[in-house]
Amino acid sequence: MRKHWVLMLPLVALTACSQHSDVAPPVPAPSSAASVTPTAEAATAAAFDGDAAVTAFRAYLREQALAVNAGVADPAHLPGFTATLTPAAQGWAVPLLAYNLGDEMPGPYPSGVLTSDRTAEDRVQLRVCLQDRGWQVDRATGEPVNAAHYGTATAVVVRAGDRWLVDDVVGDGGSCSASDVTVERF
Repeated sequence: MRKHWVLMLPLVALTACSQHSDVAPPVPAPSSAASVTPTAEAATAAAFDGDAAVTAFRAYLREQALAVNAGVADPAHLPGFTATLTPAAQGWAVPLLAYNLGDEMPGPYPSGVLTSDRTAEDRVQLRVCLQDRGWQVDRATGEPVNAAHYGTATAVVVRAGDRWLVDDVVGDGGSCSASDVTVERF
């Protein structure tokens, strides 16, 4: 059975989100965050910066976090979120979003691209590391909802016209660590 990471990840979108979010770009975590030395895989991942499929995947994670923070799971009020997904992906991502409402996301789930495989001109398969637990916090206490956990997943990103959209994100049971992800905060 396939395990969609979205089922593990809180989703967030603003009620006023649009295809072009007015939210400022992500800000790197403060220097007080634990220092982690990147692995060779994480260092290689920097080579994927600027890739349209990687940018689309990161936009999905960002809009997901914004939707969770806004407490909104109605696709009609999430144009920024749904604009990052294929219609098929909306079938699993919107219910996942609803499941995760109530928590607070300090930013998009920490992630890092480990590999990228262009399987067709309009299809890219990314192997990613995600902090899939321990990122979201309780709104009342500010404490993490659970202990940090990192795992690998496969993200399929497809081109639809001139846009790249997330089509699927499925955990593959692999392990990775904090050194394989980039942390961004709102």
